[in-house]
Amino acid sequence: MTRFSIAALILASFTTASTTAFTSSSFPLPTLNKARTTNSRNIHAFQPLDSLRVPSISIHKISEGASPNRKSRICLHASSSNAKAESKCPVTKFGNRITANLSKLDNYLLNRIIRIANHIPAILSLSYFGLISMASMMNMGPMAATASAAKATAKAATTNTLSSLLTQTVGMTTNQAFASYFPTLVTPAPFVFLVWPLIAILQSINLTVSALFPSQDEILSQSDLSALTLANLAATMWLLTSSNATPGHLPLASFLVLPLVPMFSGYLLRNKPKYILWAYQVYSSFTTLASILAFTVEIQHGGRIPFIGTVGKEVAACVFLSLYSMVSLAVGAKSGARRVVNFGAISGILWRRVSAVLGGVGVGVGGLVSGLGSLLLSVSFLGTVGCWFWSLKDLFSGNGSGSTS
Repeated sequence: MTRFSIAALILASFTTASTTAFTSSSFPLPTLNKARTTNSRNIHAFQPLDSLRVPSISIHKISEGASPNRKSRICLHASSSNAKAESKCPVTKFGNRITANLSKLDNYLLNRIIRIANHIPAILSLSYFGLISMASMMNMGPMAATASAAKATAKAATTNTLSSLLTQTVGMTTNQAFASYFPTLVTPAPFVFLVWPLIAILQSINLTVSALFPSQDEILSQSDLSALTLANLAATMWLLTSSNATPGHLPLASFLVLPLVPMFSGYLLRNKPKYILWAYQVYSSFTTLASILAFTVEIQHGGRIPFIGTVGKEVAACVFLSLYSMVSLAVGAKSGARRVVNFGAISGILWRRVSAVLGGVGVGVGGLVSGLGSLLLSVSFLGTVGCWFWSLKDLFSGNGSGSTS
């Protein structure tokens, strides 16, 4: 072999090694082609060596392009092998079995227990509210025992009972006595306040069904239960405050606390509940009426609101009718429970106005005409009649029958 052939062979080997190095360094394909063209021009006289170089490049590119799929197949095979190895592991099998059993335990037992536990604060607040309401209505609080030594002895004898401990702050003023101490022209008849036991019964049924409902769906969410608990606590505070009222002493908290009840009880209804909650529709509707009535009592007997002071009974009654019409009667979409409460409350107010006038006059045509004349000259009475016809129309019109508020 001549020196020229040996030099050409060395040059061809160097070119092949350089091309392989460029390819391994992941140069772009155009760069490799350019290098190949340049090298082929330099050694165009030796085609056999050049033909040996081209297959090496193409083989390298094919193997490089195929390497990801081959790596994927290797990784998948390795992962599947590991999964098979793990599934055969007794410790892993035991852990998987424990996890599956815990999931079943959560679904069938622990979820129920936690759901009941979430309802306990609302149930306790409702129970306390019912106890205070019963003590206030029946005048059975410890403070009701006054004058005689026998009553004082009975009070001391019953101090250690749970009921007496829970009702120690209940005063002597019942709902009927409170209405007589601070009368207004829009105070409903006593039968209207019988809605309180109805509210308690409906709440009890609703809470029981919600706590034991055999489904993953929640009738009352945690936020709903918290709002209901706060509403019951606010109603209890209002009952305790009003039970300690005396003639000439109107507690300011009676006006400030009561509006919190419809605000919290209406939270459930304002957030588009999935189910129709009649208990809270009645609760929110009636406490709305009671809150406006408490404001009326304050401006007529308390006079502690700035820029308003004390107003006459006719003006106070007209303020009540105006506010109640805007807040409750004029609402576009009213539920059936709200329409029934509106009609019952206005009927109770109208009944009390008529019975108070007719009961205070003598029997006879002259007394009847005199009483009716005084009613017809009263702006608040005429407004009450108008609101009564409005509520009667809503009761049978079915307006907003699909509403949840």
